[in-house]
Amino acid sequence: MVAMNFSPVTGDSIVITIAYTTLLLWGMWVGGRQVYQGFFRPQDLLNPLFGNRQAIKIFTFHLIVVSLDLFVCGPVSLHYKSRLWYWGGRIALLSSSFSLASYFNRNPQSFGHLIGYWVRFRNFFEISLHVLVASLAINWFYYYGLLYWLVAYRYLDVGPRRLLQTLYNTPEKKAARPWAPILNWAVITTIYVLAAIAIYHRKVIFAAPPDADMPVHIAHRWEVILVLAINVGVALTAWGMMRTYTGPGPAAALIPSSEEP
Repeated sequence: MVAMNFSPVTGDSIVITIAYTTLLLWGMWVGGRQVYQGFFRPQDLLNPLFGNRQAIKIFTFHLIVVSLDLFVCGPVSLHYKSRLWYWGGRIALLSSSFSLASYFNRNPQSFGHLIGYWVRFRNFFEISLHVLVASLAINWFYYYGLLYWLVAYRYLDVGPRRLLQTLYNTPEKKAARPWAPILNWAVITTIYVLAAIAIYHRKVIFAAPPDADMPVHIAHRWEVILVLAINVGVALTAWGMMRTYTGPGPAAALIPSSEEP
């Protein structure tokens, strides 16, 4: 077993690591709290769609896949320079995200249209950036950046965004504070930019690119089969859960009803 890599420990990196970790844990707590509310206190949900039992199951599944990619598959595959496991985890994350983006996105209603447009832009930008990095010659620093900036940001902005939303979460508050949605957008955008700068300059101690002397991992055939099987399983699970949520769809009405014998 080879020891995991760490970024340099300095005064500013300690402060930044504490802030980064706090935001990560805050985002995880908000996600876990939403799961609890969806199952046991749906009346408290910010997004009422997750009051549906199948919808909150879909969100919970997505949360598990994101966490496994960010905290397990991503760091381990990065450390051992395994493209197979790195991209396998990212594809699984993407597969579990489609239904949420398609059916449960209420960012414009919950946080304002500015943040709604921001989230849409981020989705296109981040997918495009992943495609670009995948198509370039291997640069493990880019892989490190994608993981600890873009994937981690799924948690990093959640806490501040939810907190600032309480400034305008009723029509009366929004009328009294028309600037609050702009402030919220400015804060989460600042976190996005500062997180990119911190990761680029290796200011998060536990996040680091792999050792240059570490040989690239050559995947065995069983690993390829396992990663494919996991991704097929994740995709089928996500699609199956979505099928349960949506039902057979409007086209089912075109099927002639069978006659009773």
